[in-house]
Amino acid sequence: MGFEALIRDLAESTGHAAAYYAPDGDGLTVVASWPGSAAPAERVEAIPGVVERVPSGGAVALSEAGPGDQERLRRTAHRIALLAADERLRAERERLTERVQVLEADARAARERLAEVRDLERRRIAGALTSVTTREFTDLRSLLADLDNAGSDTARALTSFRTALDEVIDRFRTVVRGVHPAMLPERGPLAALEELAADLPRPVRFAGDLGRRVGWEVESGVYHAAAAVMSLLAEGTSREPVGVALSRANGALTLTFTDSTPRLTAAELRGALKDDADRLAAFGGVLDTWVANGRALVRIWLPERLDGTAVVAPAYAEGTLLARVRDLVTTAVRESVAGWAEIADRLDQPPTVALVDSSGAVELLTGYAFAADDAITWYVHGRTRDVTFHRPGLPPVTTPVSVAGITRPADADRLVIRWPADILRHMTLVDVPALPTAVSGYDVVVLSRPDPVFLRTFRDKVDIIVGTEDLASLLRRRVIERADLITARSVLAAARRAPRPEPLARLLDRIEADAHELAELALLNELESGILTLPTDAERLLGANGRAPHIRLGLPATAPLDEIHHTATTATAIWRTRASNPATSPHHRDACLVLVRTCEGLSLLRS
Repeated sequence: MGFEALIRDLAESTGHAAAYYAPDGDGLTVVASWPGSAAPAERVEAIPGVVERVPSGGAVALSEAGPGDQERLRRTAHRIALLAADERLRAERERLTERVQVLEADARAARERLAEVRDLERRRIAGALTSVTTREFTDLRSLLADLDNAGSDTARALTSFRTALDEVIDRFRTVVRGVHPAMLPERGPLAALEELAADLPRPVRFAGDLGRRVGWEVESGVYHAAAAVMSLLAEGTSREPVGVALSRANGALTLTFTDSTPRLTAAELRGALKDDADRLAAFGGVLDTWVANGRALVRIWLPERLDGTAVVAPAYAEGTLLARVRDLVTTAVRESVAGWAEIADRLDQPPTVALVDSSGAVELLTGYAFAADDAITWYVHGRTRDVTFHRPGLPPVTTPVSVAGITRPADADRLVIRWPADILRHMTLVDVPALPTAVSGYDVVVLSRPDPVFLRTFRDKVDIIVGTEDLASLLRRRVIERADLITARSVLAAARRAPRPEPLARLLDRIEADAHELAELALLNELESGILTLPTDAERLLGANGRAPHIRLGLPATAPLDEIHHTATTATAIWRTRASNPATSPHHRDACLVLVRTCEGLSLLRS
């Protein structure tokens, strides 16, 4: 029995007109009425007749009530609440079913990619070892055979053999370094590539950087691909340096290699790097090669998360908010403006997430059961396992973390634990035992239960997440996938408090005026926290499921730009109509205008 049937049954059993008013944003809408239409009402108090509130929201009304009608009205209100709850649960089940199917498909694709990567890695290592054990060892055997006929030239033959043996040893060291470069896990791919470049015949010049550290699989994948390209381009006798430009934008790492004196054609480059391109493609990356204007160029692109959500950044995706903020900070540091060097450090720091009164959350995320403590405890990524105690008026003390837990000095007011957990590569966790009275220093606050007062007080100052169910997935979706926006917002806030001489002040104003991404992030946080309610496609348009244009518009990855343009134009008209509706509240109208600008931006993507 649906809402219409329940209302009709109520009206016929009482002999009076009946209606059901359901909550709709800040107001009410008439879902069912009998007989005829019911008068509209914006709030329960304005509904005419005899009114009974529905426990799940809204109200049921009779034009008037006789003896016994009030009880029938109350029973109908409870039945409607049960029916509404049933519909919500059905919708949630369907959503979760679809999500499970997507995750299962992702898991199957990941297993297939990993199997392919293992096979390609096996072939690469076998090829490298074979080249040493076959060609170079054959040359050594030939030199040893020459010793038998050296006669008086034995000393010269031994010198030749020693030189060849040293070359084989150096070559074998290079192969071993390629299998497991010691510098990579300690200092990252850039340091490992710089170490490799020192042994190459041609100089290599690096520019840019890859930002903060990412997962081992990504760093290993990008290093081995880059090492293969660099080793290939740096062969020969030319003294012209090979250029390597590194950058990180749009959720991906990019390395562009430039050789101004190429030895190989574009086809030869592609052939030599075929296995490396296949291996990178298995990770979801791209290796492009081309020769133009007498220069050989190779581009490596790899998403910083190996879950298939990132797409190759097209030309229109360049110049993201974080890139513009980075340019601003670089300009300030270059001009030696006071205080901006500290702001620059924030660019490569992960977001700070406060877990409030979340029993067991840190253990869930780090995989280690730390001893319980009432002090605020910070958890940062590190290869060591140690804890630093901060005490008022005394220097900090660092000790290893024992298996038994942590023994804290009585006067320690802050603990910083370094731990090699993968989640800490992407965020700094702060275990806060009680609801904080201030949120400075935090980018995101996770509450174990709703707190309306805290939400009203701090909702404009920090992202607030309520609930710890499936916390790891929640943090990945709402923190890791939005880390660039959260970082940009934090840096801009710090920049507003720092000295801003001209023309730095104008540049900051221009960036903030054009920072529509932050307006999207603020609106998305309101929708996800339940402060505001809009049609379900609003969160998707704002990037809740991914920020690629086709994902925002609910289109397949293969959708052409013309289809993206048409869909975005249609969505623009829909949201503009909602914004101009006289019945729309000011808060909802502002939200609709944010979505209008989002759709307008997507509609500009046209071939």
